[in-house]
Order: sequence, then structure tokens, then C-alpha cells
Amino acid sequence: MYERFAHEYAAHAAVSPYNALYDRPAVLGLAGDVRGRTVFDAACGPGLYAAELQERGARVLGCDASPTFVALARERTGGRADLRVHDLAEPLGWVPDGSVDLVVFALAIHYLDDRVAVLEELRRVLAPGGALVLSTEHPMSKWLRLGGSYFDVEPVEESLSEERDWPIRAWRMPLTDICAEFRRAGFLIDEFLEPRPVPEMAESHPDDHELLNQVPAFVAFRLVPRPGC
Repeated sequence: MYERFAHEYAAHAAVSPYNALYDRPAVLGLAGDVRGRTVFDAACGPGLYAAELQERGARVLGCDASPTFVALARERTGGRADLRVHDLAEPLGWVPDGSVDLVVFALAIHYLDDRVAVLEELRRVLAPGGALVLSTEHPMSKWLRLGGSYFDVEPVEESLSEERDWPIRAWRMPLTDICAEFRRAGFLIDEFLEPRPVPEMAESHPDDHELLNQVPAFVAFRLVPRPGC
């Protein structure tokens, strides 16, 4: 979906308050200390998370369905990360079982139709003691924007930006259904986070800072494999 506007989005996401001062700090905070660890960046986009993880001492590999995003991510990580063009709807054939300490899956799961299958594949590659850090759009934010029933489960086509023609297709579903899919895929929720914007946003984007302190836009989770799965 992003390939047509990949360069525009990459420039936007690098500095957007919702990305740079809201989601990335939340996700990287849940990731914790990654020094010396192997991290898989699922749907790596233009490499903004991968570059930060690498800077913090992680060995990074990952994938994205957009060739342009992967090229940008490789450039951003100086070619030191193993990043490949790959659709997460397909198995991660090049990643061995139990070979990854942490999976980061930021703001992408809502684009996938069979989310349980993708989560099961990400669980397969996790080493014992590993974790999956995931963020997605907050169901309440989507309901406030789209209306209808909060409990609707359906794909929605809209523009990613009100100011730009960036068409996307993403699923809406209540928090109950999101958490149920985690369990079906063999995960338990270790930590649940409705992020607050970082304090710097109050100076650079005061309106966004005020809004995000009233209504969460995203939600983040740290998931661990369920014993016996």
C-alpha cells in the first residue's frame, strides 16, 4: 500500500509528532535494553525503528513488503542490517526457529487480514525468553474518527493523512478482539501501554500534545509466548 508514496511517507514519519514523539518512544521503551540482542523488525518501513535499535547495540534483521521502504531502511542502517523485501502474509523462510530475541512490529498489524497466522510465525522465530513488542491504532481513536459501533470488526479504506492522498486499507476492531487474537496466536500480554506524548511535544506541537493527553491515538503491547505453545 505504501509503495506509491513511500518517499513522502518516510520524510513525514521521520519528524511527525505521532511517530517521532509518540509511537517510537513507546515502542522502544517497551523493547528495553537491546544491546547484544537479535531483533527482528517486522514491517520495518523506512528503517526508523531499525536504525535506533541498531544504534542501541542490537543486531537487526527484518522485512517490509515495499521495495522502496527496504531500500531506504538499508540506507538508514548503513547496510549493516539484514533487511529484505517480504510480505508478512508469507512465512519467514529465511529466519530459523528460535533465533530472535525480540520482534518489533510497529503500526502495521492492522493492515493484515490473517493476523493470527502472522503472529504465530513471529512466535516461531522467538528464542526462549523472547518477546514481541507491537503497536497499533487505538480502537477508541478509530471509533471516534469513523463512528458506527465501537464493536465493528471490518476492513476500512481511507487516507492515512487528511492532507495527502495516501490510500490505505486497515482493520478496525475492539480491544477485546485484538487481545483475543494475541491469545489465539499463543501469546500473553506482559505489558499494556496507552502511550502519553513525550514532554518535548508540548513545545514543538502543543495542539497534538494536548489532544494525545486526552485521547490515545495508538496502543502498544509487550507480548510473551504462552507456556505450552
